[in-house]
Amino acid sequence: MIISCVLALLGPLATAAAQPPATMGVSEIRTGMKGVGRTVWQGGKIETFQFEVLGLQKNFAPGRSLILVRASGGPLANTGILAGMSGSPCYIDGKLIGALSIGFAFEKEPIGGITPIGEMLDGLRDLTEAPSTRTPLILPRMEPPKVLKSALLGHMVPVSEILGTTEVPEGGQMLPIPVFGASTAPELQSLWAGLPLKPMGAVAAGTGTGEASPLEPGGMVAVNLVQGDLEMSASGTITYLSGKKVLCFGHQLFNLGAVDLPLWSASVAVCVPNYNSSFKLSQSVAPVGALRLDRSMGIAALLGAEPRMVPMRVGLNLGGRRNLNFKFELMDHPVVTPNLAAMVLAQTISTYVRGAGFQSLSLQGNIKLAGHPAIEIENMVADLNANRMAMYLGGILQVLTMNPWERPVVEGISLTVKAEERLDLTAISGVRTLKARVKRGQTLPVYVVLQNIQGVKETTTMNLFVPPSARPGKATLLVGDGFSLINADPDERAIDVSGLGDLVRMLNGGMRNNHAYALLVQTQPGAGLRGARIEGVPPTITAMLGADGDFNANRLQRQIISRGVLPLESEVRGLISMELEVE
Repeated sequence: MIISCVLALLGPLATAAAQPPATMGVSEIRTGMKGVGRTVWQGGKIETFQFEVLGLQKNFAPGRSLILVRASGGPLANTGILAGMSGSPCYIDGKLIGALSIGFAFEKEPIGGITPIGEMLDGLRDLTEAPSTRTPLILPRMEPPKVLKSALLGHMVPVSEILGTTEVPEGGQMLPIPVFGASTAPELQSLWAGLPLKPMGAVAAGTGTGEASPLEPGGMVAVNLVQGDLEMSASGTITYLSGKKVLCFGHQLFNLGAVDLPLWSASVAVCVPNYNSSFKLSQSVAPVGALRLDRSMGIAALLGAEPRMVPMRVGLNLGGRRNLNFKFELMDHPVVTPNLAAMVLAQTISTYVRGAGFQSLSLQGNIKLAGHPAIEIENMVADLNANRMAMYLGGILQVLTMNPWERPVVEGISLTVKAEERLDLTAISGVRTLKARVKRGQTLPVYVVLQNIQGVKETTTMNLFVPPSARPGKATLLVGDGFSLINADPDERAIDVSGLGDLVRMLNGGMRNNHAYALLVQTQPGAGLRGARIEGVPPTITAMLGADGDFNANRLQRQIISRGVLPLESEVRGLISMELEVE
């Protein structure tokens, strides 16, 4: 309804903009030429600044050029080129030459770079009326899969390893896109590493009531990464408008290609001078369309379109004294959604849970996927580190969204966090058995000594059944928490995963850090070929097979032959091993 109202008011503008502006190619531009740019300094009013062409930097990236300029006017003498000016259209003799997109850190003069409009029009011409077909994100398979093992250990793969780096002129930088509403806490900076975004905290976060900038070249817009009870928006400037098609920024948001994100009109509260990189303090005002293309030379949006978002709900139980409920909507993309979900969870916890003293956090919930069983979420953190819990959630989402078989449809993320005013931590301080030899087909009692944070000890029994198929000879008993056991990798057999359904089953059957486990492990001779075991291969043949990259050979492979589980209402830490003899 809001979108319809906004577009109705802007209907005459969109009609007028149906005729695109005249443009000037790079070949026509000469050093010393002077021109005018358009941008917003405050509120929603579009104003002008001046610039002089300093030169042309050709092929700073393959087939890409950059127009170097010195700008003046407005606050630029005091601020230099501002983050948030990205996309500001620049004209010479009334012809559009491109979008201001590059700045220089710690610059003493407002010198920047312009992305030629020809490159933007060519690179963003694939904008279509309908969202792109949901296609799989193909990533290299690793054995064991790096993303899967990171998640089972409660970690995330850094996004910088996934997206790589962006080419810019030496000494220059893409004007960092201010993201308002994002936490600037040091412990959360790892979640932003590798992204061309600059978290600005909550100073101007949220939907604003200021004057909306007109939807025309030079107007301010915001792309919402998260909306609802937390607003995270990346702001920049409109470069080009033709009918319902809008080109902005002059550089990438993430360089993800086809995307689907809310586009909002925006307002500028103030321009903030900064020795490193000055920026516009802005806020979203009203939804106007959807961002559909994200490429290195800019972003393209469609007015009136409605994006699909991932719903996320977080319930926060503050020790039974207070219950809070929050609703969010996240950007739907395989690479970015896990990071945004982790950020939202971490910021929700850190906003309402104190930052010092003894306290424990427990997490339960699920992730619903279309066509698959829900993934159950369970984690315990015996400290005030919200980042650990957030990484656990983000890692699981990475496994799902970055699988090489199918693009999952995340129908919703539902979480409940409980904060207790005590340190729920249990250590595994001792393990013993009544005898060092055990017979096949019998049950082995394992006595585990648990110790809480106050030093109180208790002994519990875990029974392991030794299967008749066990091999006579040595076996290793491992007792520990889930994360420690996964890190020890007690089962070296090749992981045979053939689809998203297999990943869902593995995640739901994974070991947790609030459980104690007893594993009986034996070594098995053999080799692996493309995930399938070949039993009884002689060591010499195994060694030759191992020389071929298609083979996963192990002279001795460890295998779990029996497993016991003890759920606890605390975080468990510790790992103890002992040798046994199977008869």
